[in-house]
Amino acid sequence: MGLSRVLSSRKLLAIVIGVLVAASIAVVYVFGGGYTDRIYIEFSDEFRVYGKGFVNIVVMSPNRWRTYKFSTVDVVGKRIEIDVRDIVRDFIDYYRNLSFGYRGPIFIPTISVTLFHYNGSQECIASYAYTTRDWFMEQGLDEVEAGKKAWQNPMAMLERRLFQAPVIRFRVRMPTGSLKPVCTDFTPALKEFMNEWNRKLGVENATNSIVVVNMTIPIPEPLPRERGSTPSILPTITAKAQTGSCTLSGYRIAHKTLYDYRYSPPPGWYANITGIPDNVKYTIWNWYASNFSIAYLWEQTPACSSEDAVYATALFICLSISNYVSLNSCYTYYMWALTAPGIYDMDAWLNVARIALGIQNYFADWRDYKDQLRVNSITHWTWVPYLGIKMYNPYGKPISAYGSIAVSTSAKVKRGISFLGIIVWPQSEEQPLSISTVPLSCVGQWCEHYAVYWTGIKYVGDVMAVMYDVSEETINGKRYWVVTPVATVLPAIQTLVDYGSGTPTRSIDSNLLNSFTYERSYNTVVISRSNVQAWKKLYRDASPTRGISADLDDKLALLGVNIFYAFAMATLSTFAPIGSKLAEFLISLIGSFFSYMWEDLYQLAIAYDFNIDALGYCPSVTIYVYKWTLRYRAAIYDRIGYVPLLVMYEVHIY
Repeated sequence: MGLSRVLSSRKLLAIVIGVLVAASIAVVYVFGGGYTDRIYIEFSDEFRVYGKGFVNIVVMSPNRWRTYKFSTVDVVGKRIEIDVRDIVRDFIDYYRNLSFGYRGPIFIPTISVTLFHYNGSQECIASYAYTTRDWFMEQGLDEVEAGKKAWQNPMAMLERRLFQAPVIRFRVRMPTGSLKPVCTDFTPALKEFMNEWNRKLGVENATNSIVVVNMTIPIPEPLPRERGSTPSILPTITAKAQTGSCTLSGYRIAHKTLYDYRYSPPPGWYANITGIPDNVKYTIWNWYASNFSIAYLWEQTPACSSEDAVYATALFICLSISNYVSLNSCYTYYMWALTAPGIYDMDAWLNVARIALGIQNYFADWRDYKDQLRVNSITHWTWVPYLGIKMYNPYGKPISAYGSIAVSTSAKVKRGISFLGIIVWPQSEEQPLSISTVPLSCVGQWCEHYAVYWTGIKYVGDVMAVMYDVSEETINGKRYWVVTPVATVLPAIQTLVDYGSGTPTRSIDSNLLNSFTYERSYNTVVISRSNVQAWKKLYRDASPTRGISADLDDKLALLGVNIFYAFAMATLSTFAPIGSKLAEFLISLIGSFFSYMWEDLYQLAIAYDFNIDALGYCPSVTIYVYKWTLRYRAAIYDRIGYVPLLVMYEVHIY
């Protein structure tokens, strides 16, 4: 009897404890939104084989982004903490505002990681955008089921797990790809850009003026941490743990246009920043225009690799800001919040510079273009052509040109804009299962037909993008690493495509088409036949049998060429009047090094098919087929896997 009473008491106690725990979890979920305000990110030890380098992490919502920058030696094999409270809040508001029964594409939380290091004069880049679908696949679901789950519960990766913040693990091999770096040399593109500007300015050999500096920058290593400990958001490094050094033997002027403006900030620079005095605005500009316009020469020694030279350059620029920044402060904070390779929110970047200058009593605010218009964001929706056919048949020969584009999707779509290989603004969307086929047909003497999709472009603010290019050079018998910083203000743009909206049309915005086909490339096929019988197929071109077109792997690759540049010009015009040398310089810099990142995975298949048939007997016919595809302005992106969008066929029949 006593034993049963004890057991009953224990059972009752267990039930009470279980109820209390369940109630606690429910309270946390209900009153805390059920979502975390932070997540942990872990990097596998595998990445050690790639050596020292940098890590850029971007977490993005429909309204904002958060960026974090690290040294690979500080995060590989460790766990870092990321603040996502604003991101969670934005997504909750976004989903609440979706109309009841909405079945179109939806944004889902995205965490982008870009690792980059230097292999001699080559930049090595590995990028991955991790989304809710990845989260479900990590739980063991296949790609289709994970996609359905992600569409039903897009914020699953941000839910609390028994009071623990979610942990996302990055490895070389990820659920849908890999983080293995791809190496390319950006130097030829940078030299081409600089040479073109020297020609425009009438300046010859502007990059040959070398100023001797003779300064040694120690290369630090991070302090060892206990296994399992959690580092702070910013790397913790000590100046006492040094393994080598880089000697800055001199520097040369690289971006002369920017350098020439170092003592005379454009009037708009003053107008576009609020909250700090003009003398502080001037000091920040002078520091930026002076130090980010110079190529730095580091003598090659056993203690100074190309990665060390980049690291030392970022540290040297950090130390140059003023006497307020100590060597140890740059090691532990300012370099990672101001000059390390990566993407920076303009407000944050300005305020870190302000604090580094010793100004504590103000807050700098960068007036984004949208802020000047007093709106939260700028959204533009339009019909964008994916496939087009133009036919010229002046003699009315019985020839038809027809084609189609088909989309089948239950897909995660990853996209964004890349600057020198860094995924700047990652975003992902999930779409319910749908199949959309748009047929196009051209007969007669003249015809023009397009397949268009309803597409939205949203501008959400401005960022400062910083990257470093490395080359090698011999001067007076000595070998040097030449490190050139590339830094400019970029507009942040998101896109959204409704793949179920495919529509045939005979009329599109010609300005839009011209912008898409800017610097396009084409190949030509000539078909000459005699005694052609009716219903004879004269030509066929289709996407590869794998079902995803090589020409369409970056479906919307130049969606922004006109819109992106419009925002870029609006952004830059706030401090550099359009038409001025400085504005042209900055816009050219953007154009030389940005590209669209687009990756469609799993069940998304976009296939096109184009045919030319004889409808009747033709004694003779000659047909010229021009297949237009897009080429990025920065051809270097071809080398790291960026493929053009858009297929346009132009057919001339004689």
